[in-house]
Amino acid sequence: MKKKLIGLISIGLMLALSISGCVEEESEELQEVTVRLKWLHQAQFAGNYVANEKGFYEKYGMEITELLPFDFVNWPIDKVENKEVDFGITGGDELVLAKVLGKADHIKAIAVIFKTNPVCLYSLKESGITKPQDFVGKTVGIERAADGKDINVGILYKAMVAKLGINRSDVNEITIGYDATELLAGTTDVSSGYVINEPHQAIEAGKEVNIILVADYGVNMYADVIIVHEDTINNSPELVESFLRATLEGWQYAIEHEEEAVNITLKYATDGTNSHETYMLENSIPLINTGDSPIGWMEESKWEQVQDILLEQNITDAEINIGDVYTMDFLEKIYG
Repeated sequence: MKKKLIGLISIGLMLALSISGCVEEESEELQEVTVRLKWLHQAQFAGNYVANEKGFYEKYGMEITELLPFDFVNWPIDKVENKEVDFGITGGDELVLAKVLGKADHIKAIAVIFKTNPVCLYSLKESGITKPQDFVGKTVGIERAADGKDINVGILYKAMVAKLGINRSDVNEITIGYDATELLAGTTDVSSGYVINEPHQAIEAGKEVNIILVADYGVNMYADVIIVHEDTINNSPELVESFLRATLEGWQYAIEHEEEAVNITLKYATDGTNSHETYMLENSIPLINTGDSPIGWMEESKWEQVQDILLEQNITDAEINIGDVYTMDFLEKIYG
């Protein structure tokens, strides 16, 4: 009886070791993936954080070894083009411009997260400034790059006022920082920023604000798009599809479980606050889940609009084949 018991224990130990070995082997099979974000850690990327923390990436056979925030040295487009990271998130305008300049010859967008661009102008409610036509005779602060060049904020602002026939010489335009400081100090009557971010700084200061979303005036450019190198698409299409599936599931979960998504975000955005990340996620959702198409879905006409705005604003004078910028292969497979 004792020999039989010892035998059973031995078999049990062997099975346990065998199972342990299988688990270890399975974990080794997880493909390591790196991602470079387009900005600092914040709820703007809640879908990625949720997908990582809830095990969606692991479910599809991946381990996210690096989920890197933006810095002014490691641009997502450069890192993906040079195969230093597997996936990146960048602006639609940045990708089109990089294509024009030959800096993204081997990159394609595989999905868009922000279908509606978050660029906005905002004023204090007490000012009575509620629409672009009210900018005449006022001081408008525009966020620009360190060298003074317009980024997407200024590009969209100029496109909007041009579309509305507003004479910019009648507006006092100044360069401001990336926050609500100038508006709160009275240096500007109107400031630019992102509807998911800067206006909340004024709200936290006890002010009510009027928000003018540029996209509401017919001027829109895809914001956060997921990019990947063409070699990865050609050589590892299963990986691309799996990454996209997991990311989209992460966003769907974040939209349906906002409070949990904010708590997960704060694991990454360690300098953030619950109130600010909650505001950011709440205001991001309508721009991501627009209701007119599935999350991530892209349209040729919307990509063409990105290029049209860059051409109209003389950001570039070269036109490219917009079909070279993106592929619908993976979205069509996921939603097909």
